[in-house]
Amino acid sequence: METDQGIATHDAGLVSGSQERRVRGILAKHWLFAIVLAGGAALRVLAWLAYQPALLYFDSFRYLDNLGVHNPAGLHPIGYDLLVLEPLLSVGGLDVVSAVQHVAGLGCAVGLYALALRLRAPSWLAAIAAAPVLLDAYIVQIEQMIMSDIWLLVALVGMLWLLLGTRSTSGAPNPRRAALAGLVLGIAVAIRMVAISLVVPAVMYLLIAGGAWRAWRDRDALRLIAQRTGAFLVLFAVVIGSYAGYFYTQTGKVGLSNTSANVLYSRAAVVADCDELDLGPILRLACPAEPIGHREPDYYAHRGADEEWVDSFPSGTNIPRVQHEFGVHVLTSQPLDVLGAVIVDFLKGFRPERTDAPNDVSVARWHFQREYQYYNHKDITVAYSRQYSGEAPSDIPAIGSFLRSYQLSVGYTPGPLLAAFGVLAIAAMLGAGRARTSGLRSAALLSVGMAVTILFASAAFEFSWRYQLPGVVLLPIAGVIGIVALWGRRRHIWN
Repeated sequence: METDQGIATHDAGLVSGSQERRVRGILAKHWLFAIVLAGGAALRVLAWLAYQPALLYFDSFRYLDNLGVHNPAGLHPIGYDLLVLEPLLSVGGLDVVSAVQHVAGLGCAVGLYALALRLRAPSWLAAIAAAPVLLDAYIVQIEQMIMSDIWLLVALVGMLWLLLGTRSTSGAPNPRRAALAGLVLGIAVAIRMVAISLVVPAVMYLLIAGGAWRAWRDRDALRLIAQRTGAFLVLFAVVIGSYAGYFYTQTGKVGLSNTSANVLYSRAAVVADCDELDLGPILRLACPAEPIGHREPDYYAHRGADEEWVDSFPSGTNIPRVQHEFGVHVLTSQPLDVLGAVIVDFLKGFRPERTDAPNDVSVARWHFQREYQYYNHKDITVAYSRQYSGEAPSDIPAIGSFLRSYQLSVGYTPGPLLAAFGVLAIAAMLGAGRARTSGLRSAALLSVGMAVTILFASAAFEFSWRYQLPGVVLLPIAGVIGIVALWGRRRHIWN
């Protein structure tokens, strides 16, 4: 028996030693990512401790007010309060929500790192793809807020994994993976409506991935393209159709949101040259009083809630219809002015530092503060915090000061770096150098196409540094894909 015990002890020692060597091997291979991951986790722990139970922004109250109501007619779609807030608040308070959102941010980084490795990036380059998500303080700050933004980022990474993470020799997704990607995108739209723009790059990718499109006379190749593209669109349509049906039952209107008039009016109001426009008496009342160059898009986006402005119209006026008609009139009369304003806002996200331009939404909204930030709503913030977490907001100023100093010094991803990632991806997409035979051209197209599309769609509404966060997720992985393609690590099939 002593011999048997000795053998068992020896075997246990061998297993323990084997596991230890395995762990050491993993750390030796992935040491850079491990360091960056530890840094990102530390930042999130500090943010969670510094601002308890969570940060409440203006929009946070709207999400919380919609719990159990699920009214789709508000400013935001119902996906966040239905799929995230209700389940998490059923088991804990706002601190649980913020903690899970921080874990989701870490999960995004792990997903990006693993995807880069699967696409043949060396470990150090894969770590670069994940580092901005882990270390950008603006992402950490939005995770601490009761806001839907981090879940859009999770959906973006999920889409990339489903469409690019296949092990097939062609590098193209099968219909099942494409269908799941359509499902994820549909859910993303239910969380943040701007995600609907991503249908365009996703379909473009599915049409060309794997090089099947080159054999356009081959029925099998065309059938494969039709199956995966159709599967994506069908699942996406099921989710969107279900949401649209619910919206109709609740509002009596066809659509997905009531905010389209606000968005269109806001963009048009900023550039409208009312002295030159042929407007009727009602639309004339919608003209901004402020001169061009002194108009804030965020103000006009929410002008429908300004009772004094609404009262300036004749009684019974359909304000959303007026906003829509005014926006269409300006868009058709001044298309170049509208397009120019959108392009300017799109380019703002690539500035070296995160500073304000005239009439922008203040970047200070997304800054860590030394103490808990109430956004001029202290009473209501305290009331909601007590209602959902049983305590008033609290802070640790020493930690808040550190986070703020980090964020304002090195804790953000410079715009020119993001632009460089984008350029590398575009070069690979166009087949520059060795990228032509890399098998990664369509992957570069998808990643940079998703980034450009969602950033441009956001700029069509207004510029805010908050709306630049998808670029922090998508452009680094796009750039890494571009580098691998240009570097020439070959795959068997050109796509």
